[in-house]
Amino acid sequence: MSAPAAKKKSRKGLLVLLVIIASAIVLVVPPALAGGLMVPVSKVVFGETTGSLSATQATANVSLITAYEYYFSIRAGGMFRTSDTSVSSSNGNTSVIMDLKLTNPSGQTVDLGNTTLSGGLGTRTHTLYLSIDQGVRVSGSYVLNVDITARVSVLGILGATVYLKTVVATFTVT
Repeated sequence: MSAPAAKKKSRKGLLVLLVIIASAIVLVVPPALAGGLMVPVSKVVFGETTGSLSATQATANVSLITAYEYYFSIRAGGMFRTSDTSVSSSNGNTSVIMDLKLTNPSGQTVDLGNTTLSGGLGTRTHTLYLSIDQGVRVSGSYVLNVDITARVSVLGILGATVYLKTVVATFTVT
């Protein structure tokens, strides 16, 4: 066998080895990080309207999904997602701060941080995905408190904190 042919065969073998290693990582790492093949995910949805100073009651649904779906789909999209329903800056602008706290079945409260949204006045729908990264691991009842503070400015001149509201969602992992 000539030297170039041996080198080509060596590269092909190395490529096959790299593909096998990458496949093994993709198949083994998510369940290892999650501590199992299935993980609980709680989807909490609520709305707030900055123009009328209101927030809707939160709804929570818990489901079991695979560690692969969690790491490659849910987690990749972020814990906190917002969609604007009818938002306009013609009447003014707002800065909404949401402080998130999760109480687990043993009574410990975990601070999940806060999120700040800026934009026009109107209605927004917020979706939170809570799972193993946020401490939702064991069976039991969890309580999520979302403290909402909205600051409104009209014509960029007048600014005031218009409301403080707490949205509470309770869900159970079995």
